[in-house]
Amino acid sequence: MSISSQLFEFLVVGLLSAIHCLIMCGGIVGALTISLPIQTRQSPKALFEILAIFSLGRLVSYALAGFFAGLFGELLVNTFSLQESHSQILYSLSLVVLVGIGLHIAGWFPEVARLEKVGSRLWRWIEPVAQSLLPVESRFQALILGFLWGWLPCGVTYSVLIWSALLGDSLSGALAMGAFGLGTVPGILMASYFSGRFHRYQKKGLKRGLGILIILLALIFGFLWNPHDLHRHDFSNQQETCPTPIATHNHMAPEVVK
Repeated sequence: MSISSQLFEFLVVGLLSAIHCLIMCGGIVGALTISLPIQTRQSPKALFEILAIFSLGRLVSYALAGFFAGLFGELLVNTFSLQESHSQILYSLSLVVLVGIGLHIAGWFPEVARLEKVGSRLWRWIEPVAQSLLPVESRFQALILGFLWGWLPCGVTYSVLIWSALLGDSLSGALAMGAFGLGTVPGILMASYFSGRFHRYQKKGLKRGLGILIILLALIFGFLWNPHDLHRHDFSNQQETCPTPIATHNHMAPEVVK
């Protein structure tokens, strides 16, 4: 599967995670919005600009985390000299992770939340710094706050991070997490308005429906998956780099006519 197709998967999962973002992060975005000067809150353009910069900072942190996750996967691929068959296994595992994300969002796999304990220690150091940036009074302040917020412990984000590591490439991991973060931006922007109203919809099946959609997405990608696409690009590159045999011409001496 091409990298563009894989990035599309991450983007769609980010979009479908919007409800989860509204519930988990709505309070944070609400606090950010309330901390802004009243003239900024009353101006839709100025409010959107601050929230967009805030989201940009979060995307940078996601991409950085994806870079290191992909780098770890790349080290494993290079260390163990994983071949095409192993890459097929890694992609199959990525589909399993995607199903797990869907089950978690639907509420059928709460064990994913245990992954949040991995980053909780780091967040204890980051949280005081993030809180010191409130109230936000400048664009740069919003950018730094968004970058710090990107490290907030989140089971869904950590699951997607594991998924990005399975790509086995640092650049692909960074792009994948950036695509996922981009998909969550609409939900974060909506959270600035729905932060105090959205909790009433938790029991109406929206999370479960979106979780099912993610599971179906994994099944569709698995059905459409062509294993040969995983290394078709690499194989073509190998062909380009392989030296072309030089044709040799046997110049036979002219036959002497007696």
